[in-house]
Amino acid sequence: MFYPIFPRVPFLRATFAPYFAYMRSNARIECEWKMSNNYKFFKCMRTKTIFVCLSLGMAGMLASCSSDTTEPSTGGKKGTLTLDLNSGVKFEAGTRAVDESSYQNYDNYTVNVADSRGNSKFSGTYAQLRDRMPMELDLGSYTITASYGAEHAASREEFMVTGQSTFSIEAGKDITANVTCVPTCGKLSVQFDASMATYYSQYYVNFSGSAAMGTGNAAWNSEDTAPYYVTLDPSGETLTYTIHLTAKEDYATQLADGTKKTDGEVTGTFTLERNKAYKLKISPNYTPSTEGGLSIQITIDETTNDKQIDIEVPISWI
Repeated sequence: MFYPIFPRVPFLRATFAPYFAYMRSNARIECEWKMSNNYKFFKCMRTKTIFVCLSLGMAGMLASCSSDTTEPSTGGKKGTLTLDLNSGVKFEAGTRAVDESSYQNYDNYTVNVADSRGNSKFSGTYAQLRDRMPMELDLGSYTITASYGAEHAASREEFMVTGQSTFSIEAGKDITANVTCVPTCGKLSVQFDASMATYYSQYYVNFSGSAAMGTGNAAWNSEDTAPYYVTLDPSGETLTYTIHLTAKEDYATQLADGTKKTDGEVTGTFTLERNKAYKLKISPNYTPSTEGGLSIQITIDETTNDKQIDIEVPISWI
């Protein structure tokens, strides 16, 4: 009944079949009620009804197609990041070899910001990042890493500090990520008492035992003053010190066969921790009646960060 006023396209006819069925039924009702009136009015009402129904059908179809093909929008929501960078170096007093105060200059720190998939969103210096802060980022979880310096098994020139923090960016919020960079090493030094030169012609210390050193060692000679920065595992490591001594002829140990012993070694261990400073103080213990043996006294000064190990070395030993 209504097909002549709508294109005979199979797809559209199938789509609007329910509307046609409804209109056929509705048209019969309108016809019975309006037959006593003029026919033109009935025809006009029927045409108007069909037009409205078909318009609603087209709108429904278009709306359905639109929702099926369009991805949900996040509205372009973003947040911003501000980095609060700090140095956790607790070593005391710098040296001419390494100016520890330079580790307080954050502008030279390397900073990397990565998303949860490991994709880098920023890589550069802190100075470059500071110029962009607050830095706009998409919503999600991120990891920020900062570092300065370089790692060495044992070095007098430099050491590394590093820190990391995980944060989430929220819509419309400025998130402050706090990162404290701490050394990946311990600081190690030796202080020979001035009287050592009275009794020994040569004396030095070898340090060994850390994973980074492997089979190597770090030597501290009698004239050295600059500390070593020894790379360590996060939980700290046990190091071995070996003191090499060569006594002067007048203070050599007299052996039973009449010969004299001038060379000797003193060995011990201690635990070195990250971001801690240790100093071995070595001094002679001379009395004419000394028959040998070694006296080791370990003193930890809790008022400072430096942990001091005092070692007394007898002049005479076997």
